[in-house]
Amino acid sequence: MAGVFIHKYFAALLMVISLVCTYADDTKDLEIDMETLASRNKLLNDMFEDSLAINSYVFARSEEMCQKLIHARIHKYETSIEPETRAWMLSDCTIRVVERLDPSASRRGNHPDDILLREYGFDEIRKIVDQKHEDFYKEIVQRIDNYVNGLTPEQQRKKTARNLKKWSRKIKNARNLSKKVIAFGKCMRFYYFERGV
Repeated sequence: MAGVFIHKYFAALLMVISLVCTYADDTKDLEIDMETLASRNKLLNDMFEDSLAINSYVFARSEEMCQKLIHARIHKYETSIEPETRAWMLSDCTIRVVERLDPSASRRGNHPDDILLREYGFDEIRKIVDQKHEDFYKEIVQRIDNYVNGLTPEQQRKKTARNLKKWSRKIKNARNLSKKVIAFGKCMRFYYFERGV
């Protein structure tokens, strides 16, 4: 009877050892996955920060344009505006200009805001903003592709790399700038809000 107990104990010990060895072997893969995850997160954070830099540029140029517009209106009508009203007008105008500079916004025909803003360099700013967006999307597609190509063949077969390739392809193959903006937005939403892998 004692022999059977020892055999069961020995069998249980062998199972524990085999499980530990199995998971010890997988620990290396987990470390690689954690490294991949950390580097992927850095890539995504860098892309997000670069998009924020473009948005900051758009906001600054919009505010600058609106200040000129409001100042010209005050001079034209020779009126004084209360500071609170001026701040509200500046805020409202800036929001409207930022919306008009969004590449995914409708650009059909002459929007009433566009006609007035053209006097203050709106078309030139729109060209610069569109070029900044085009350059940004080319750069992030290149960064994603370089990142994925820098992974080991085994890592490239994993879901993380496949998803990054998918988003890179969607942004690259978008028909126009508006579609690229939408694809990039979906990519960021997937990783930041839907906890995509």
